[in-house]
Amino acid sequence: MGHECFRSSSPCGVRAPAQQISVRVESRQRLLTISWDQFTFPGMNQPRASFVSRRFGFVAAAFFLGLPAVAAFAQDSAGRAARIVVGSAAGASSDAVARLLAVSFTRTLGRTFIVDNKPGASSNIAAELVAKSPPDGNNLLLIYNAHPAVGALFPHLPFDPIKDFRSVGMIGTTPYVLVATPTLPGRNLTEALAQAKASGKPLSFGSTGAGSPQHLTMERLRKESGIDITMVHYKGGAPAHNDVIAGHVNMALATPSLAMPQLKAGRVKALAVTSDKRLPELPDVPTVTESGIRGFVSIGWFALLLPAATPEAVVQRYNDALNKALSTSPVKERLEAQGITPAPGAPEVLDRQMQGDAQIWTRLIKELNIKPE
Repeated sequence: MGHECFRSSSPCGVRAPAQQISVRVESRQRLLTISWDQFTFPGMNQPRASFVSRRFGFVAAAFFLGLPAVAAFAQDSAGRAARIVVGSAAGASSDAVARLLAVSFTRTLGRTFIVDNKPGASSNIAAELVAKSPPDGNNLLLIYNAHPAVGALFPHLPFDPIKDFRSVGMIGTTPYVLVATPTLPGRNLTEALAQAKASGKPLSFGSTGAGSPQHLTMERLRKESGIDITMVHYKGGAPAHNDVIAGHVNMALATPSLAMPQLKAGRVKALAVTSDKRLPELPDVPTVTESGIRGFVSIGWFALLLPAATPEAVVQRYNDALNKALSTSPVKERLEAQGITPAPGAPEVLDRQMQGDAQIWTRLIKELNIKPE
């Protein structure tokens, strides 16, 4: 989501001993086995998860469907693992989400899933790999809300970020909290914008990079509020947030899970949230819409895609497995603990989200001539 903040290990596969699921992590440097006991986000409890084989039922379902693609999806003849491709390095938030799903899918779909990290080029290396892969269900792409904007940011891509994929479904959503250095005049966004307008001095915003979701969200806020905001681009969220705490820049956008510790410690203050309603954990912080910018909603999200020509039966099988994972332990609890609200639903929900985001960001990027770093 533009907030790549978790730590985890190298690209992983999964194997299942009799009483627990294990994740087999391989790299050129080392081999590591992690059980469910160890497979946690930072600061979380470590519940165990038993393994129940479903191979017979799934193979029977593939037989009755009579679809070669579904049969290949159920059990690859060469014994290959299916891949969840991620456009970020091991340890990033999208990588951590992918690893949770790899374990869950291995349990429910009767075959091994691995996480394949392909960082670089604003996640376009990973996206191109999956877009051009065979539509047999062996390659999924995990994306976050930067994906719909890449077509406008990089007009000469060898793939279309919308047309070359089929939606599996949304994984989860998270709003942003607009945080500010405590010395910035104004108790909320309405007052901060009024003070800036009265003083004639521009506000400054710490971005996680030119063209990132946070940058585009604030460009939209600058445009719709009419207030001058200077964009200061950083290589990632941590240095931007540190400079807000130090008072070098006025504001930054953070997920609730990242913002809450700093808010409780008094290092920053919350001006607004970008969701359509107030957050339960920040009931006194208004939305941007409540602050006078009507209809302003901008959320971060994660989702799964398949190549465009993937058969409907394969897409539906993955959608069922994803929705089951998002509705049950341990995936549901571990996402919620990191401020990500699971969002089970039909593939069409993701279709509408991507198309809507692509329209908003494409119009903004072209109008303001925004260029990626």
